[in-house]
Amino acid sequence: MGFYDILLHVKDNPNVHYNEVLKHSLEKGIVGGRASITIILNGLTGLGLLDRVISQDRPIRTTYNITEKGNKVLKHLKELESLF
Repeated sequence: MGFYDILLHVKDNPNVHYNEVLKHSLEKGIVGGRASITIILNGLTGLGLLDRVISQDRPIRTTYNITEKGNKVLKHLKELESLF
């Protein structure tokens, strides 16, 4: 459930910053803390569903965007969700 919700959030909020994803996830009760969101974001990035960009400017910020593969997976997940 957390992976799906976070993928949707990143799709709806292009160039979303790590702290914004964390705040959203904590408010929605998706995760209990920073470590959990890091695991989820690393998993989605590792699967090629999200792109992570780390700025070289100060302050250093990490942003996320959904990939084409992520959009395809999300489309299929939404189709599956509609069956239930």
